[in-house]
Amino acid sequence: MSVQDKTMLESFDLSVRIRSESYDAVIDDLRAKLSELQRKVLKQERGVLIVIEGRRGSGISSLSNKLYQALDPRGTRVVATGEPSDIEQAHTFLWRFWNKLPPSGAISVFDRSWYSRAIVEKYHEKKKDSVPHELLSSFEHFETQLVTDGYLIIKFFLEISENEQEKRLDKKKCDIFSPLGKNGTKEKGKQSRFKYHEITALVEKMFLRTNTASSPWHIIAADQLKYAEVEMFQTIISSLESWLEKQKIPEKEYLEHKKEEEAQTILLESTALTSLTSIDPYVPMDKSTYNNELKEWQKKLEDLQVEVYTRGIRIFVVFEGWDAAGKGGCILRLTSPLNPRAYVVEPIGAPNNVESRYHYLWRFYTRFPEMGHITVFDRSWYGRVLVERVEGFCREDEWMRAYHEINQMESMLHDHNDLMVKFWLHIDQDEQLRRFTARQEDPQKQWKITDEDWRNREKWGQYLKAVDDMIHKTSTPHAPWTIVPANNKYYARVFTIQVLCGAIESQLQSSKGKGKGK
Repeated sequence: MSVQDKTMLESFDLSVRIRSESYDAVIDDLRAKLSELQRKVLKQERGVLIVIEGRRGSGISSLSNKLYQALDPRGTRVVATGEPSDIEQAHTFLWRFWNKLPPSGAISVFDRSWYSRAIVEKYHEKKKDSVPHELLSSFEHFETQLVTDGYLIIKFFLEISENEQEKRLDKKKCDIFSPLGKNGTKEKGKQSRFKYHEITALVEKMFLRTNTASSPWHIIAADQLKYAEVEMFQTIISSLESWLEKQKIPEKEYLEHKKEEEAQTILLESTALTSLTSIDPYVPMDKSTYNNELKEWQKKLEDLQVEVYTRGIRIFVVFEGWDAAGKGGCILRLTSPLNPRAYVVEPIGAPNNVESRYHYLWRFYTRFPEMGHITVFDRSWYGRVLVERVEGFCREDEWMRAYHEINQMESMLHDHNDLMVKFWLHIDQDEQLRRFTARQEDPQKQWKITDEDWRNREKWGQYLKAVDDMIHKTSTPHAPWTIVPANNKYYARVFTIQVLCGAIESQLQSSKGKGKGK
């Protein structure tokens, strides 16, 4: 059954049972139906996440295995969610779960998930009566983004009585393979602090925040595992049938429905920025001044990198701009004083065949920096609202939705004490034409100019509108856009380093006392 409003675990009926003969009569048909539905899932553009949560000893692993056995392993993966690795600890909380999303047509069964880890890692750590508010908000955003993009999320909570839990936990073999720690020893100290009724109150608060129409919770009475298995299989079958039926909605009707959804979404607007047409792309700077200032600011950035690394702050530097605006030159000057052990440049092109099988943000999450590291994105997730919008590589409802999704993602990074610095390199059409022509005439630079660049130039007006919309809808207090006048390459190179240094200094000042790795 689904959680309805304020359903309390304490009032949930755990006495339900199924007779063995009744179980035997239905289970083979349920397995066959699941197999049939999986073959249909394999043809879909997005995947399915089945989240199995519950109390310790409630049978999560047993039921995960029953489900795995009923499905074709070629399109199924069981994700046992345990303690984060050193690499996972160096990223934001949800990073490791983005990395484990199922590709298109696949099913991932999460043997515990972000919810269990929130209790183990955050509830105990904060010593509060609930999981931190900002973390639950990030769960809502995470699931909403996936469901809106076409994924199906089915969430189960296995509920057992206190007496049944005690009996199961007394069996030595209960936790041998538990993702909460081998034999329960790694985290037994933490878990033992969570009394039965304390967990009840905590889980109910999580239900109230994360039980939504698009990804509801399903409570399963698990005192008898045979009953729980039948109930779970029936719920999955019903959910898959409903999801697959929705994939048949005519595109026109689908788009109209999505536009109605988007009309209800509040997009963050910047009041400080105006259209690019009102910004002069030329600021003078001679070569002598450039050489002196570049050396000064590069030294400053070099020193700041040391403190960033020591303090464990993650820094995202996003470069977007017109073709031939000089992104590569700015990035080269910005990174030349840095230690390569703690920074990386990620050049972003069109998604490859593997990346296309996931949510469009997935390939960026996999490139996020570790604690103390800097990642420079040479183009980024903003391609969704720029080239993909203008060239028609995604539907209108998809790029319209992306503004809000991007704002949510960047807000989550801000909540984790990460720094986001975003540059738009602005040149005018005459300067772009001059640079295009120079590249075409220089044998050493001809590789930089393509037929696609010339085609994009013909759509300058469409791109201008897209850039204006992007800036106004995604320039926020915690992740503002900086417009870089880039007709003069010298000025653009120095200016971007100056802005980054200023942003890092402010971040270091505001994060004092927050500690490493928050």
